[in-house]
Amino acid sequence: MPLKEKFQQQMDEGTIEFDDDVTGKPYYADIKATYVEKGYKPVENIEVVLEPKDIIASDKGEIPLASGIGGNDQPVLVWEADYSWFEWSVDIPQSGLYEIAIEYYPLPASGSPIQRELRIDGQVPFVEAYNITLYRFWKDESKPKVNNIGDEVRPRQVEINKWRTVTLSDNQGMYSEPFQFYFTKGKHTLRLDYVDQPVAIGRIFLRAPEEMLSYQGILSIYKDKGYKPTGKTVKIQAEECAIEKNDPTIRREGSNDPLAEPTSPTRRLLNVIGDWRWRKGGQSITWEFEVPEDGLYKIGLRVGQWWGDGLSSYRSIFIDGKIPFEEMKEYEFKYQNGWRTEILKDSNGEPYLFYLTKGKHTLTMKVVMGPLTEVIHDLTDNALLISDIIRRIIMITGNEPDPNYEYELDRRIPGLLDDLQYIADSMQRQIDRLERMSVKRGSMINNFATIKSQMESMVANPDKIPVQLNDLNNAQTSISSWINSLKNRPLAIDYFLIGSPEEKWPNARANAIQKLYYMFMDFIASFYKDYDSVGNVYQSADEEGTLINVWVGRGKEWAEIIKEMADEEFTPRTGVYVNINVVPPSQLGAGATNALMLAITANRAPDVALGVDANSPVEFAIREAVVNLKQFDNFEEVSKRFLPGIMVPFEYRGGVYALPETMNFQVLFYRKDILKELGIKIPDTWDELYTDVLPVLYQNGLEFGYPTGNPTANFSPFLYQHGGEFYKENGMKSGLDTPEAYLAFKEYTELYTSYGVPVVADLFNRMRNGEMPLCVGGYDLYMRLSTAAPELFGRWGIALIPGKKKDDSTIDRSTGGIAGQAAIILSQSKHKEEAWKFLDWWTDTDTQVRFGREVEALLGVEARWNTANVEAFEGLPWKIQDLRVIQESWKWYKEQPVVLGGYFTARHINNAWNRVVLGEMNVRDSLELAVKEINKELRAKQEEYGVVGE
Repeated sequence: MPLKEKFQQQMDEGTIEFDDDVTGKPYYADIKATYVEKGYKPVENIEVVLEPKDIIASDKGEIPLASGIGGNDQPVLVWEADYSWFEWSVDIPQSGLYEIAIEYYPLPASGSPIQRELRIDGQVPFVEAYNITLYRFWKDESKPKVNNIGDEVRPRQVEINKWRTVTLSDNQGMYSEPFQFYFTKGKHTLRLDYVDQPVAIGRIFLRAPEEMLSYQGILSIYKDKGYKPTGKTVKIQAEECAIEKNDPTIRREGSNDPLAEPTSPTRRLLNVIGDWRWRKGGQSITWEFEVPEDGLYKIGLRVGQWWGDGLSSYRSIFIDGKIPFEEMKEYEFKYQNGWRTEILKDSNGEPYLFYLTKGKHTLTMKVVMGPLTEVIHDLTDNALLISDIIRRIIMITGNEPDPNYEYELDRRIPGLLDDLQYIADSMQRQIDRLERMSVKRGSMINNFATIKSQMESMVANPDKIPVQLNDLNNAQTSISSWINSLKNRPLAIDYFLIGSPEEKWPNARANAIQKLYYMFMDFIASFYKDYDSVGNVYQSADEEGTLINVWVGRGKEWAEIIKEMADEEFTPRTGVYVNINVVPPSQLGAGATNALMLAITANRAPDVALGVDANSPVEFAIREAVVNLKQFDNFEEVSKRFLPGIMVPFEYRGGVYALPETMNFQVLFYRKDILKELGIKIPDTWDELYTDVLPVLYQNGLEFGYPTGNPTANFSPFLYQHGGEFYKENGMKSGLDTPEAYLAFKEYTELYTSYGVPVVADLFNRMRNGEMPLCVGGYDLYMRLSTAAPELFGRWGIALIPGKKKDDSTIDRSTGGIAGQAAIILSQSKHKEEAWKFLDWWTDTDTQVRFGREVEALLGVEARWNTANVEAFEGLPWKIQDLRVIQESWKWYKEQPVVLGGYFTARHINNAWNRVVLGEMNVRDSLELAVKEINKELRAKQEEYGVVGE
């Protein structure tokens, strides 16, 4: 039964239960519907104020109050991560609906929004209350600078620190009004739990919801007060007059449209704002403008909304901090190719009028989902229901059903056909809604029609359901993808027009001739403009400086940020100028023909390379192509920025030939809802996994997942936890011929041969659909679950990987293979000292924190920088509970050395694994064969490079 229907049934029966898990919780929309059904009304003219002194409890039994925070002389709550929760007592004078507002001041931290969980009388009232967001606000530090090739460079984003009062609302833009809470008369408790980021909290207000009039009601007021239309028009450039944003990812963008203001066919001008980065629910921009006289104004804006496959974008529009009338709560910007002039108007095309007094005003636009909210909620329920259906089916059929066996699923799974029919009917409802909203029949609608047809086919032919299991998996994947797509509601703005209702504003759309001219000029520029270089391009340094060339194996956005930071911080501090070129990551490795190898051969290598694979520095060192970093005076000090042992892959014959830039982590991912349903405890040891967890999973048709892509990284936990090593005799021989290595390899292969762990599995999709509620994974899986599985919000977590219990009862959770990308100095560099200064600056904590924040601000959370600098990693916006798990996992980190011929180790571990798991060869024989081949290659390389017997 879908979640919404379960909630409705519980409501009808009076058996609604709340617990600490998001599973089964109603949406706020469902709670709001119960208010209407039960006739609950907002209170009027009531405000209850809670002071910090009204806090009655905390998890530590003390209340950290302080005065003078942000200029506030009153005592306020200073809430750092050390405190888990605080609770207030409130005496409600009258039963009814209230809004809750909080006075807050952001404390310095990683720059992420402040997040708390809200409980009323001990219970979280609805799903959205698990993530109450208090935003930080940002602005451009300065006007854009122009580099020496004529392109504008985005200014940094700086935080605006001041006290604010915000009424609690959702952070996804699903609702255009603040939350309302029903309180009965009498004593209640209000509790906030720490989720992320420190904050100072002043007063909390429980007050009557503000009544909002329709536009017709506002017009009547205008008429009664005798307000008259103005005759003056003001134009404001949207990118210039934005005074604050609640998300630093919202920035000036560049448009080469001929009518953009300002514009250039050959230079990059940051002449618009918003665009794709202004798409997520809750994101807002505030502009400041000034009007010359009192009067009624209409508002127009030059906008672009060509995203969404025919669907509109929606914005809540505020004037001077308040939505002026009902129609501005969810104003629709329709899909249309190209730029256009949009006048805020009603359904009849009549412009809305706004009364503005002479002087300065603010206009704020916030992303909301509008009528798409209902579609998103229904699709989320459908995705979870399909996941539940899949789990119920595979409990009977297994993951690979026999196509010739009649499982009689319609009889053995109660309600199965009803659930499939529900999904089919729901798909039709979504199709009908989207067709009404969209200006064309997009691919989303066609996909939903396909899913509807598949569900109806299963209902009509239940015996065919097992062979259509892939259709169910694909349906869930598609629906989850479309949920994310629907949540993206971008809008680009060039400028605003605020002026006379009588004035005619032309529709500013470029014609074909103008576009052709710009295309031609851009084509001509491609012959002389260097698109591989980033930012200022120096031909030589000044008389007192030195010029170094840096190759970056990352995207251009990453390189642009490095360049901006280097020009702003590194060059003024050191006098060393930096040219940065972008190359594909595959062009910076050793062992294959690529740009860096060719540059070394041609004696034209750069001074520094960033984004080099962790296995390459030693390969370059063997060829004497990179510099031993130990020769620099402060190397030991710099190396303390990283995890102990992370330099191991970069060590060769007593030298260190790279600094780490990024690092991975290896943790246990789990589905909270499924483990809770099955009564499974997160395993601490592999033995607990084998004996307590796997049997329960298999009894329910579920599986445990373990990655198979990187042989040495995946084998390393077993090897290290058994006390083994990859090499012995200083890397001269393989260490896999020891009893410890044999026991480790035996357990590693038995994971698949004896315990049934699947050899190949898409961990992300199978975690999402619930088939694999436990799996081992790292950074990539973490980011995918965080960004691409919206329906799993609050339903998954991470824990330490299982370990081996030692004789002293402690658990060894050793693991390896987390070293990521590295930075090297090339031996051909004529400026090695200056290149080292660059690496020293680049890996510094402050630089890495700023770079991580800038990247995430520019590209979003999906581009979070997994820096190898430990202090900087901790300073980035990870969820506090997840960061603690990752920090604990680092204590067990142990890296594999890179040795001459070591590339054969991974190859032959993989071959040995294949022989045992796929070929059913004896474990010992297979491992001995691998050791023999590894030692042969090690010996050959040692002889080739003349290090035998050293």
